[in-house]
Amino acid sequence: MTEALHCAFVELAAKTPEAIAVYSDAGVLTYGELNERSRVLAERLTADGAGPGVPVGICVERAPDLLVGILAALRTGSCYLPLDPNYPADRLAFMVQDSGTRLLLTTPASRASCPPGPTVVVLGETVVTEPGTKPVAVVPGDTAYVIYTSGSTGTPKGVAVRHSGCVAMLAEMDRVLEGCDLSGVSAASSVCFDLSVMEIFNALCRGGAVVLVESAVHLSESRYADRITHLNVVPSVMNGLLDAGAVPANVRTVVFGGEALRRKLVDRTYRETGADRVFNAYGPTEGTVFCSFGPVSEDGTGEPTIGPPTATDRVYVLDGNLERLPAGESGELYLGGAGLAHGYVSRASTTAERFVPDPFRRGERMYRTGDVVKFTDGGELQFLGRTDHQVKLRGYRIELEEVEARLTGCPEVREAAAVVRGSRLVGYVVPAGDGAAPDGPRLDTGLQSAITGRLAVELPDYMVPATLVFLTALPLGPGGKLDRNALPEPPAADPGGPLTAAGSPTEVALSEIWGQLLGLEPSGIDVHAAFYDLGGDSLLLVRLARLMTRRFDRRVRVPDLFSFRDISSLARWLDDESGAAPEVVQSARLRASARRAALRGRGAAGR
Repeated sequence: MTEALHCAFVELAAKTPEAIAVYSDAGVLTYGELNERSRVLAERLTADGAGPGVPVGICVERAPDLLVGILAALRTGSCYLPLDPNYPADRLAFMVQDSGTRLLLTTPASRASCPPGPTVVVLGETVVTEPGTKPVAVVPGDTAYVIYTSGSTGTPKGVAVRHSGCVAMLAEMDRVLEGCDLSGVSAASSVCFDLSVMEIFNALCRGGAVVLVESAVHLSESRYADRITHLNVVPSVMNGLLDAGAVPANVRTVVFGGEALRRKLVDRTYRETGADRVFNAYGPTEGTVFCSFGPVSEDGTGEPTIGPPTATDRVYVLDGNLERLPAGESGELYLGGAGLAHGYVSRASTTAERFVPDPFRRGERMYRTGDVVKFTDGGELQFLGRTDHQVKLRGYRIELEEVEARLTGCPEVREAAAVVRGSRLVGYVVPAGDGAAPDGPRLDTGLQSAITGRLAVELPDYMVPATLVFLTALPLGPGGKLDRNALPEPPAADPGGPLTAAGSPTEVALSEIWGQLLGLEPSGIDVHAAFYDLGGDSLLLVRLARLMTRRFDRRVRVPDLFSFRDISSLARWLDDESGAAPEVVQSARLRASARRAALRGRGAAGR
């Protein structure tokens, strides 16, 4: 067994340099080319201080350079810290500061997204070198990457994952996926989501090819979609792909993960695609991508399980006294074994709280997942729910407490709660001052735009509530705590008068795009109605941003769609040549820019 995540790739590149490693609309690379470019970059990173124990930030758009950077960081012995260029600037700055990252890799296209502080290395500015530095020997227990997940205290927390856990994960995939075609493995997950590790390295360490796409929502738009044979996908996204008839024709294997999988979707997948093998994978980031993984048969009955435990992980179902429970009885899931992460970066107390002594293995630890499960009689795991308020949306892990903390940090908000309803995140707000709703739950487009506009410059788009419901007070249970089950359904939007049809050419074009996505007649869409109120969801919002970018030849990001929620305001923004943001968002961005400038100034003074 190779001891480091990238070693099998380097060995394959030496044996089959002409084989295709990466397909991408931005370019195609062979194993030899990817290996050489990552070697050259590793030499440069080493000269700039990369090495064992040194995190290297990777702030690169979804192009082959992303894989070049990840491999280069690993080859130096460093761990990599994925930084999505589309994340809000403050969140990226927090991740860099919290992790102690002093070296950051980017490209000219993503340079403006980089937070201040670290030494920045820009791809394309490196010089080809002959091999100079000897390959760094990686200890299996060294950290391979740090991925930040949502935090219940209001700030994200970084999970440090070991090389040994990654290597064990790949060995398990080899065993479970034996015989599957890896000639085109989809890589559509954000690198800030640990499913990306499985997507990238399952292909590159087994002689397959990565098909790098912008996101699974845009799968059919990729020039190389027809090369995808192995599709990794979140269930909610797969439903959208099936609805749109957008699953590539050559897909033969589908691996689900990130959300609960339902039998109805499994049946649709077998019936409506060419897939002949379907798998379900489960696992928290703290357990290195997955800890249970198994096939889901075509002729099965009942809801799918999350599979049997992997051969390299220890999986316990325990009661409140940490006693093992027999099959059929529900309890909390605890994990141990090869996949266990080091813990949380810079959070010793949180690490001690969640990574506890293993009572069944002296001197070892286990991780409290917070998931409620039970073993079936056949030895597989059935997911039943959570012990806390963590949820999954589009496969991303969200601590509702973090969303609530950001909501209550807005000056317009006195109290707040958040829940997931269907495929949307809904916030419940008691307004500050005299803004409380006098007649029960209500919607307020203007107030919502102000609040979500603030959140859009602080949180990733999947953590910004799609809808805000304004209440006079949050419902409380007998003990005085928030009763989430008593939070009302969002009220229907009030059209407030006769329909206002599109007038300007921009409004007409937007109505056509909205109609295409929502299955509505463009002439029947009110230009003052919000996208979500017409049936949109978070997945369609991603497609909307992409379609608008193409149609209007102007970059449209999902956060922009939280600021301009209807066709009328979007059209005014698009027609404004200055591209001005609304006042609240613009002021927040100016404050963030001022903070970054101040940090750069302090850094320059220190040098």
